[in-house]
Amino acid sequence: MENNQSSKPILTFLVPFLIAYLGSKGIFYYFSFEYALFSDAFDLQKLLIDLGVFVGLFYIGTILAKSFISNRTKPVQ
Repeated sequence: MENNQSSKPILTFLVPFLIAYLGSKGIFYYFSFEYALFSDAFDLQKLLIDLGVFVGLFYIGTILAKSFISNRTKPVQ
């Protein structure tokens, strides 16, 4: 089976990004948290919460994507 190396960088970014984006939207909806960086007044606390949740979920998504991709590409013995 041919291993397509060009799709790995796309998957290792796209999957964590989608997990972070959709997960943060879900978390913020659940907690009724609203902050729009460009239309609301600048608030450092809300900005840090917004970025922290996104970065945390992106990190978790990166770990999951790398483990999934590495498990799928291991040769069968």
